Amino acid sequence: MSDILIYVQHLLGIGHVRRVALINAELGRLGMTTTVVTGGIPDASLDFGSDNVIQLPPCRTADSGFSGLIDEVGNPVDEAWKQQRKQALFDAFNVVAPKLLMVEMFPFGRRAFRFELLPLLDKAGQAGIPRICSVRDLLVRKSDRSKEAWMRDIARSHFDRVLVHGDPALFDFGRSFPFADDIADLIEYTGYVAPKADFAAGERKGVLVSAGGGAVGTALIEAAIAARPLSSCFADQPWDIVAGPHFPREAFLRLEENLPTGINLHRFLPDFRERMAHACVSVSQAGYNTLMDVLATETASVMVPFADGGESEQAERAAILAGKNVLSLLDPDDLNPQSLANQIDRAKNPVKLDISLDGAGITAAKLAERIRGKA
Repeated sequence: MSDILIYVQHLLGIGHVRRVALINAELGRLGMTTTVVTGGIPDASLDFGSDNVIQLPPCRTADSGFSGLIDEVGNPVDEAWKQQRKQALFDAFNVVAPKLLMVEMFPFGRRAFRFELLPLLDKAGQAGIPRICSVRDLLVRKSDRSKEAWMRDIARSHFDRVLVHGDPALFDFGRSFPFADDIADLIEYTGYVAPKADFAAGERKGVLVSAGGGAVGTALIEAAIAARPLSSCFADQPWDIVAGPHFPREAFLRLEENLPTGINLHRFLPDFRERMAHACVSVSQAGYNTLMDVLATETASVMVPFADGGESEQAERAAILAGKNVLSLLDPDDLNPQSLANQIDRAKNPVKLDISLDGAGITAAKLAERIRGKA
C-alpha cells in the first residue's frame, strides 16, 4: 500500500520521469509513500524517485512524429495488448489501494491511453479517491479544436484538481490551452519543478552538450562534435557530450570510435546538474527539465528546440525565455557546426527571472494536504 499512486507514461523523452522523481523526493521528505506505475520502455538508468515502481506492459511511440504506439519488440499495439494493459493497471490500483491518484499529463496529453485511464479514473472516483492531474506549463498546440474541448470536458468530469507546473508570472495555462478559463476553478499553479540550487560554486570551464533522453538528439550531438574546432572561445577547452539513455546504439558506437581529442562522450552522467553548474555553456534541446537545470545553475545556454511531428511546446517556451535574455535560441532548421559554434561563442549568462522554481516542494505539499484533509 502507498499513500499516492502516480501514473506516468514516457514515449520519447524522459522529462515526465524527471519531474515525477523530483516531486517524489519532496513527498518522501513529508513522510508520504508513493508507488509509480509506468508504461514506458524499461531502462535501468531511469529514476522515478520511488522505492515502489510497477511496470505495465511497455510501449513507445513508433517515431518522432508520434504516429502510433508499438510494444517493446516493435509491433503495433492491438486490442488484446490494450486489454492486458488495462487489467495490469487495475491490478496495480487494487494492490496499492492509494489514498490519492495522480496522473501525469492526461487529459492534456497521452490521449492514446484513454482506453485504460478513463476506466481507472472512474474507478478512483467511485471509491472517493482524489484524482489529480499533473501537467507542465505549455501544451502542444492542436489544430483540431474539438480535441481541446475534449480535454476540458475530461478534466471537468474526471479530475478534482489540475496542478500546472508553471508560474503565471511568466505565462498562464491559457497561453496554450484555449479552454483554461472553463476549468479555472480546478487549476492550481505550483511553480516550476526544478532541482534544488545547491551546487558548489567554482570555476566554470568548457561546454556541456546534452540531448535529453537522446531518442531524437543525433543531429544536435553530431553538430556539436563538429562545432568544437570552429569555436573561437572554446576550441581548446574540454567538451562533455551526454547522448542520453535512448540515443541509438549504433550511432553512439560510431561517434565513440571517431571521437576527436578534447571531447568526452557519455551515455549518462549521474552528476549532470553539477557538471552544468561548472560549465561555461550548456548546449541542448529545449525540454522543460533542461531549461529548469539552466535556471537553477544560472548557466549560459544555447538551445535547439525539438520540433518534429508538430511539437510546438519546446520552441514556444524557448522563444519566450530567449526574449527575456535567459538563453540563446537556434532554429533547428539552421543547425550546422558553424552556426552552433557561433551561438556558443555568443552565449551570455542568463537574466535571473522572478518566478517560482519550487514546484516539486509545492506540489508535494498540496498532495499531502489533500490526503490529510486540509485542502
